[in-house]
Amino acid sequence: MKVELGLFEEDNLLIQGMINITDQEQIESSEVLELKHKLHDEFAELELKVLNDGQQLIKSSLTMPIHESEDWESIELGGFTLAFWCRLNA
Repeated sequence: MKVELGLFEEDNLLIQGMINITDQEQIESSEVLELKHKLHDEFAELELKVLNDGQQLIKSSLTMPIHESEDWESIELGGFTLAFWCRLNA
């Protein structure tokens, strides 16, 4: 499953990108976001950490069903918003 995502603080886009979630656990990291993800049979498991100057501000675990988004989806994370669009691999 491919996930296009953007992390916002209020209306400010902090980071955007695309991840490919597979059955192999992977960690994607930047100055503002660390994202660990793995695909299971019926869901994707994600753990994200929002960072500021190397310090963890927020940590959240998500279980996301495998699906194709019809529009942008979002999750509020204590002053931050994670916006995402899921696509099934062709």
